Amino acid sequence: MNASSVKKEEQAAPTGRRYKSVADLIKGESVAHEVGKQVTVLASETGIVRQLVQLRVRAGLTQAEIAKRIGCTQSRISKMEASRDSDLTLGNLRDYMKATGSRINIVCGKPISHVEAVKMHAFSIKRHLEMLAEIAQKHDELEPHIQGFFGEAFFNILSILSECHEQMPKNKQDFELSVTNLSAETTTPSRSKQPVAAAV
Repeated sequence: MNASSVKKEEQAAPTGRRYKSVADLIKGESVAHEVGKQVTVLASETGIVRQLVQLRVRAGLTQAEIAKRIGCTQSRISKMEASRDSDLTLGNLRDYMKATGSRINIVCGKPISHVEAVKMHAFSIKRHLEMLAEIAQKHDELEPHIQGFFGEAFFNILSILSECHEQMPKNKQDFELSVTNLSAETTTPSRSKQPVAAAV
């Protein structure tokens, strides 16, 4: 038996199992505690770097191709994608966004709660809708399109609220959120998870 065949036999056979996260993989494969701890730390320190790699891959770019767009060497890209988040600069993020045509949001500080996040996004939606309404006031040719979008936004927001409310414990609901979909082909209302009207 030669060395190459021994090496092949020593290689671990694929298990076929898939995991959604590093934590799930560590738990599922019974990785040693110390090793699992180091992997978890590494994952927490390279989250942004891994996202940059994913953006590059989704854009269909190799390291050499993105390096050409940014104006640096492939070895610099390789080094960056093997680094820690703390080694990145805002310039690095800007270069990747421009080269891949992507967009990211950066949030620094204490993690916000689910309630705070919903409120933050709600106020952001309100601000953008107000800006669209202002544009509609100034540009008559855009007004029908913006009106249509407002209807679509209203529809989608109510759909989200209805679907999430259905996941609440049934025995603890102290109010009802019902949705009625009025079909354009009939005057008889039909129940649907995609609403145009709601009663609270």
